[in-house]
Parts: sequence; structure tokens; C-alpha cells
Amino acid sequence: MIVEADRKTSKDQDGRESETREKQVTINHQTLTQFPILAALDDDARQKVASYFHERTFPSGQTIALEGEHCGKVYFVIRGVVRVYRLSREGREQVLARLGPGEAFNFVPALDGGPGRASVDALTKVTLYAMPCERFRRIAREHQEVALAVAEHLAAQVRRLSDMVESLALHTIRARLARFLLAQAEGVQQPSHRWTQAEIAAHIGTVREMVGRTLRAFGAAGLIRRQGGQIVVVDREGLEQETVDA
Repeated sequence: MIVEADRKTSKDQDGRESETREKQVTINHQTLTQFPILAALDDDARQKVASYFHERTFPSGQTIALEGEHCGKVYFVIRGVVRVYRLSREGREQVLARLGPGEAFNFVPALDGGPGRASVDALTKVTLYAMPCERFRRIAREHQEVALAVAEHLAAQVRRLSDMVESLALHTIRARLARFLLAQAEGVQQPSHRWTQAEIAAHIGTVREMVGRTLRAFGAAGLIRRQGGQIVVVDREGLEQETVDA
């Protein structure tokens, strides 16, 4: 796992860092097979769906979607990593997911017509295939296999978010951080990306100072060690014991 110094980005008053690039390109319909939502379509259907996409590129730090906004597009990640998160009224951030190539987002507002339930920004420079929400709704109505794939995707999200709620409600910060480190060491948390302590804190539902303090405690106990910009799990069994609250 890699931890780097906290990054700072400047954004304008609307939360937008800079203009994005959008272009209409000819998309090879075979590239859509990397997306589980679209993989079950037959060749002819994929070719038709590919014609509805346009390509968008966002720089690192750019806001892609804001919680509460009307759904304009459904996005499919081609390159890079995006972060999905929510903010409390006090400005505290809770990271819900990181998504990379082969993953997609904005399905809930696309299907129910309501506002977006989370904000999304680019952790790296990202390239996305974008499709208007209304167009995606029509595709889901016309192709049962797409509707089923979306249902399975949303069911998996409900399971993951239920686990997150359980973790936040029932486990200590120490246990949550231990689980996070083990998941990183095992490659469960994908896609790979450098994490700052602030990002780890937002992911496990705490503040950066508590993450730093607990990392130091784990290091002093011989459970982890810092190696350059990386955190290396030294005592996996000991760290697993930390995942169980006393």
C-alpha cells in the first residue's frame, strides 16, 4: 500500500477545477465488453450502443458530478481512477468507493430520474465514455440483459454499503484501519492508487490525525513498517487480531 503527502487542489466557487475536454469519437464496440453492464449485449446491440457514447477527459482533481445535481450522464471509466463520496453539513467527507477501468457510475439517478446521491471527482486524469441518462434508461428498457446487469450491480452496491455502515457503527477506528490495511495488502481495494492519510480517514470514517496516530501505534507494535512511500504489513496475524474489537 502507498501513502503520500496530502494533495491540495484549487477549485473555483462551483467546485470545478478547470474545463473538461469532450469529443465525439468512433468507439470500437468491442471495448464495451469490459463493462459488465454491457457485456451481455449481442454484437449488433453493442455496436448500436457504442454510437450513443461520447468521450470525456477530466484532469486530476476535477469534479465530475455533484450530489444533488440533476443526472446528465451515465459514465463508464476507460482510464484513470475516480472517487465517489458524500459530504455532511459540517463538511466532513465519507468516501463511498473508488472506481477504475471497467467500472461505471450514476445509475441510480439515471434510472429513477432523481438527483445524484453522491459527488464524484477525478483522483487521476481520467477518460470516460459518457451517455445521456435518458438514453441509458431507454437502453435498459429495451434490453432485459442490461436491466438485469444493472440490478445485480446495484445489489452488490447495497451489500457493500451495508458492510460499510456496519463497520462505521460497530467497529473502532483501530479495527477499521486494520481492515483497510489488510484489504490493501491483499489487493481487495481496487483500483490501485496512492492514498493520503486524509483520504484513508475519509474512507474509514475518521479524521487524518487519528489515522496518523493509529499508524504510528501499529508501527510501534511491529505490525507495519514504512518503506519509502509505502506501508508494508509485517505481522499479518497481529493486524488481523486488531480487526476484532476488544
